Amino acid sequence: MYPPQPPHDPYAAGAYAYQPGPPVPTGMPGTAIAVRVLKFIGGVCGVLFGVLFWLLAVMATGEGQFSRDFLDGMGDAGLPLSGGQAGAYFGIMGAIPFIYGVLSIVLASLMGRRSAGVMWSVVVFQGLAALLLVLAVVMGGFASIIPLIFTIGMIVLMVVPNTRAYYENKPAGPGYPAAPGHPGAY
Repeated sequence: MYPPQPPHDPYAAGAYAYQPGPPVPTGMPGTAIAVRVLKFIGGVCGVLFGVLFWLLAVMATGEGQFSRDFLDGMGDAGLPLSGGQAGAYFGIMGAIPFIYGVLSIVLASLMGRRSAGVMWSVVVFQGLAALLLVLAVVMGGFASIIPLIFTIGMIVLMVVPNTRAYYENKPAGPGYPAAPGHPGAY
């Protein structure tokens, strides 16, 4: 709901001229909080999956009976690799979710700062993640549909007017003037 506006005087349309648009939120809107929480959860999951893949890489490159059984099981599943090849495969496969997780946690941490750069960084990051997930779905990884839905949802939540107003306009207060378009702007 918009705050009450002073009467419109066409000759004095200066400091209090009404300009339509969403009000500038003073606290982080629920849409941004939801994205931030999802990014923290997704980031932690990405880091954990990356570490899990790296543990598999270590198991595949070992010399013990467990490593031989592990490689035999991979061969039976249609992925016959040597120990070094399996280690490189799982190492690379672990780097992808690990890097995603670290970047997601960093961006979620930065979301407390009010700047358009932070907002658009989150949108671009999630857009790139969505493209990779679409590619995974096209290549037969139908389990990627669920993270794709969450990724698209985060993009939508970041570009709704309330979230954009929070990141693109700073409220009037000590230290900085009112944002352009804000009812208190000069």
